[in-house]
Amino acid sequence: MNKRLLPLVLCATLLVCMLSGCGGAPVSYEDHLDDYVKTLPYKDGFTVLQLTDIHWSSASQIGNDEFGCEKYIRKVVAEAQAHAGHIDLIEITGDTFMLTDKRAVEKFIDMMTDIGIPYAMVWGNHDRESTYNPNWISKQFAEAPNSLYTEIDQDDVHERGNYVINLVNPDGSVAWQVANLDSGANYREGAADLGLNYDYIREDQLAWLAAEHKAAGETVPVICYYHIAQAEGPAAFKAIEDGADGYNPKFFKLEGFGESDYAGFTEDAFLAANVKAAFYGHAHANDWTYTAPNGIVYGFGVKTGYELYYGTATPDYEGAGFEVTDTFEVVGASLVTLNDASGAFTLEHLYLNERDGGDFVLWVTY
Repeated sequence: MNKRLLPLVLCATLLVCMLSGCGGAPVSYEDHLDDYVKTLPYKDGFTVLQLTDIHWSSASQIGNDEFGCEKYIRKVVAEAQAHAGHIDLIEITGDTFMLTDKRAVEKFIDMMTDIGIPYAMVWGNHDRESTYNPNWISKQFAEAPNSLYTEIDQDDVHERGNYVINLVNPDGSVAWQVANLDSGANYREGAADLGLNYDYIREDQLAWLAAEHKAAGETVPVICYYHIAQAEGPAAFKAIEDGADGYNPKFFKLEGFGESDYAGFTEDAFLAANVKAAFYGHAHANDWTYTAPNGIVYGFGVKTGYELYYGTATPDYEGAGFEVTDTFEVVGASLVTLNDASGAFTLEHLYLNERDGGDFVLWVTY
């Protein structure tokens, strides 16, 4: 071959590989269901603390438990432990990081290692907008102490962080399944469309969830965690505004849902998988929660901390479902207690505001 043509041929071959994905056939999730599964021992009263939208960054005050993000997170976890008696699992539902670096991620992992509670990471739309490669941060949490995060490289399920945590009885049966779904970051509808939109949960992710649930047991109740609300949230809010019955809304909606224009409805798939509740983050000024007429509870977690922006509740707010007697920031955490293996659970929202002369602490039960 002409030596002057060789570089052109190599470049053309590389371009074809990039466009066609020369990494070989994708890994079929159906052949690797066990690889997506982590386990924890179950007992009635199992508690799941949801932290969301921490926005831990290089600019945040980190690395010192006396101030900033770290101080607040430790205070929230300690308050939840004191309130519930124990925390069995922490679910961190996206936008944990934004515009940050490896040092900040390592400091966060150090904090979670010191806290000592098993935790699960769900990615948001900002976690990978940083100076590190997404492969790097995935590896850190896949290997970190106490972290349950896992992903299957090159699988045929959209996004990276889809996995389940089976809560296992002493006899080995599954009492509950906690499903972590990666709702993605940014998305273009077409290759020529330069406008980015928030991402969404795809049909293949719901098919994967159905397969994991079937493997655990068709009567096993499921609770889902992800970052971005899907289509049913805005539809429910409009239905309630229009006077529809069968909903039980509570807490605060102080901004929009931030859903993708392309998001679909999850309700049919969730019903088939015996999902009892789905919780997410993303819209910082919301912790609005409702029970759909089909019985599934959907809701925003309470934003964890003051980074970036947050909502403020005032006594004149209508629609919270409880009496608001003080002005406070809608920051804190959400706590789920799995009452028993029937699918019954209790949801509580914690509002924790750091104030001179004593912190403001309010627990409200859904």
